Amino acid sequence: MLSAKAQNLLQVITARGGGYFDEYWLRDKTGLSHGSIVAARQELVAEGLLSITKESRKLIYTLTSQQGESGQQEEKGQGKAGDNPSGEVPLAPPTNNRPAPSATAPPPAAKTLPAAHDSFLPAMPHVAGNFYDFDEWTDALMNALGSCVDISESLLEEGTYTVYSHEYEGEDTYHTWQTEDGFVVE
Repeated sequence: MLSAKAQNLLQVITARGGGYFDEYWLRDKTGLSHGSIVAARQELVAEGLLSITKESRKLIYTLTSQQGESGQQEEKGQGKAGDNPSGEVPLAPPTNNRPAPSATAPPPAAKTLPAAHDSFLPAMPHVAGNFYDFDEWTDALMNALGSCVDISESLLEEGTYTVYSHEYEGEDTYHTWQTEDGFVVE
């Protein structure tokens, strides 16, 4: 059984027929935070209801109802099966010459699981150790996680940081403290 967050995310993705979505748009439509969207997305992938592929830094959401019975994903950018009640135009236009499936197309016979390489991003490295100062640690973060990282200090625990990497599309928590030998990160 899906959580309420996963059902909410699936409903929004289904209404648009899959494709590429900016995260801010998903947050606005679902009311979910970044972490909740990530957890709901992982739940939908694990249940076989959603397949995620990556083009550059963009995630492409493909509903399993957009996959053939063999479980192989059809070409990316496939149009939505049915009409769009919100009237919004999908952000991912068709990239092939085949017409979009008709509204009368039958659903797949059985739930199919996406291929593992289409569903999961590589594990995000944890950048810990002894550093000269905070700046040296942030340089190490950018070298390991990509140049676009968001670092937020916890309002509840001093020296605790949450780091979000746009390249890995994930976040990690770090505990830090200053010693006479330098800046320690766990």
